[in-house]
Amino acid sequence: MTVARAWPAAVLLMLVAAHGTPASPGPENVLVVVNADSEASVTLAREYARLRRIPLGNVLYLRDVPTSSVISVAEFRSRILTPILESIRSRGLAKQIDCVAYSTGFPYGVDVRADMEGRTFPRYITSPASLTGLTYLHELVAAANPEYLDMQANRYCRGIRRGRTPKPWSEQDRRMAGVLAQASSRLTETLRAAPQSPETARQLAEALALAEDLASRHPESPDLLYDLACLRALRGDTDGAMRALRSAVDAGWLNVTHTETDPDLTSLRSRADFRALVQRMRSLPVQAEPPQPFRASTRWDANHQPTNGSGTRYLLAAMLAYVGGQANTLEEALACLRRAAAADHTHPRGTVYFMVSQDGARTGPRRWAFESAKAALSRLGVRAEVLDGALPPSRSDVAGAMVGIATFDWKSSRSTILPGAFCDHLTSFAGAMNGAGQTLLSEWIRYGAAGSSGTVAEPYAIQAKFPTAFLHVYYASGCTLAEAFYQSVSGPYQQLLVGDPLCAPWAPRVQVTVRNLREGVVLRKPLSVQVRCNGPKPVRRYELYVNGRLITSCGPEGRLLLDPRRFATGTYEARVVAVTGSLETRGRAVLRFRIAR
Repeated sequence: MTVARAWPAAVLLMLVAAHGTPASPGPENVLVVVNADSEASVTLAREYARLRRIPLGNVLYLRDVPTSSVISVAEFRSRILTPILESIRSRGLAKQIDCVAYSTGFPYGVDVRADMEGRTFPRYITSPASLTGLTYLHELVAAANPEYLDMQANRYCRGIRRGRTPKPWSEQDRRMAGVLAQASSRLTETLRAAPQSPETARQLAEALALAEDLASRHPESPDLLYDLACLRALRGDTDGAMRALRSAVDAGWLNVTHTETDPDLTSLRSRADFRALVQRMRSLPVQAEPPQPFRASTRWDANHQPTNGSGTRYLLAAMLAYVGGQANTLEEALACLRRAAAADHTHPRGTVYFMVSQDGARTGPRRWAFESAKAALSRLGVRAEVLDGALPPSRSDVAGAMVGIATFDWKSSRSTILPGAFCDHLTSFAGAMNGAGQTLLSEWIRYGAAGSSGTVAEPYAIQAKFPTAFLHVYYASGCTLAEAFYQSVSGPYQQLLVGDPLCAPWAPRVQVTVRNLREGVVLRKPLSVQVRCNGPKPVRRYELYVNGRLITSCGPEGRLLLDPRRFATGTYEARVVAVTGSLETRGRAVLRFRIAR
């Protein structure tokens, strides 16, 4: 969308990037998708491309985009997802696109009931899904594989550090886990209808046998051990249930609020050892796995590790804004993107607020990590507070907020959101942008947040469907907003992520110097471009883009071959990108050159 400006003569011999770009991905790695029939969509996309210096070839205009707020999964595949994936391939961008950024003018939801037909799912697997969630899970969705609905579908998500290394799950064990989920779902419905019937006893025995078998092979799985404890408690084996529950906690089960209120564990609540275990859970420190950079080419295995073999690939996905109705105005959306771009590398001197409201159902699924996330942020030099109440009261330094409440009036809090902040509230319909009687995520955007998220359908307050408190730790570690978000939610299919996916307030600034390629130079023969980088982290590699397309890369030695014989005569834009540190933070130098024969 933009052409690099000419640099003054004083820097013709040395070009230094005037701006570093955030952690992976950078503007060369984003595909901006525009509804060509919507003036607001075009306006917003053009401004984002200008702010972020998105290459012209990284902007995709789609026509005849469905106008309804929720579309069928068949429409999503044929009219949105397939054109995106085909465009990435046909434009030669498959090696570089890591993120899809939708402008406004797209449906927020996708009805996935067609993919659910003929299968049994737990009652909390509901429709619709979100536009961004299904784009992120593109590989499974394109294949109509309903595993994208699983609460562990996101293998890029960072987990909790365990005392024991998890044992790999075989394909047979994964199939058995699916059968167990279906059996447990049927049992839940039967318990409601006929708790004392022979059919209930039969289904309970069937589910328990499956859980016992799986747990014998995977004693390090906290979720599995917790399910085993519930099934034993329902069967009347309270001593066995307590043994499984203690093992689940030892393996990393941390959701104390759910444990205290789960009706499956009613028979344990009067026991002194249950109360002691709950108290122990409250005091246990939690340490998350360290953040990882994102690349769409990386496959992730069932143990959430990058692999060279079989695994699942993802695409970071966000909606830049949702304009109209009860959501944001175009002016609010533009202001959000401008604030977010200006927030990069600023290291906000603010506070991340974790709010403990009286609404236990909405605070509980994430409260277990609040104190541990606060401690982790402190180690990064970022202040955090855990406060009682719905919203931070009269605070002028909100660098992030995690709230559990259905409706709120931010203005009444008299607090100020700092540029670059990510804020969200756990409720059922924050992402249902046509309005469902609850406060929409767009309220955070209206008052200054760079990004927010929310589910587009009833999620049943399942922890795995929402980002954990460690989102703010990943963000403060230097990740982009999109990376921090997707590393913190293991079942993202219903989450709508809105805002600037590239925003990175805590990423270090990286400056790139090109020593022997001058602005406006005429190239007639191959040139070994010499690059140097000034940044706090060691260089992992350098990349050379011509007119936005990745041409070549090299190691830390910083010599990139630019061969004019590969191109026709004319004027071109070169981007020399340095990729640095464990989070692949990027900086770049941008200049124009000419090719003549």
